[in-house]
Amino acid sequence: MRAVPLVEPTRTVPVGLVTVARQPGSVMARALREIAGHTDVAAALERLPED
Repeated sequence: MRAVPLVEPTRTVPVGLVTVARQPGSVMARALREIAGHTDVAAALERLPED
């Protein structure tokens, strides 16, 4: 597996996470929400290697 940078279109900032509203919630969804709440996602995306 490898990451391949996209040439077009240029990266944009909007990122979303959609989860279901049922109880008990998914452990993975809770973990993703926790991480996303404490992470500057836009800055993390900008630090990705160009090639």
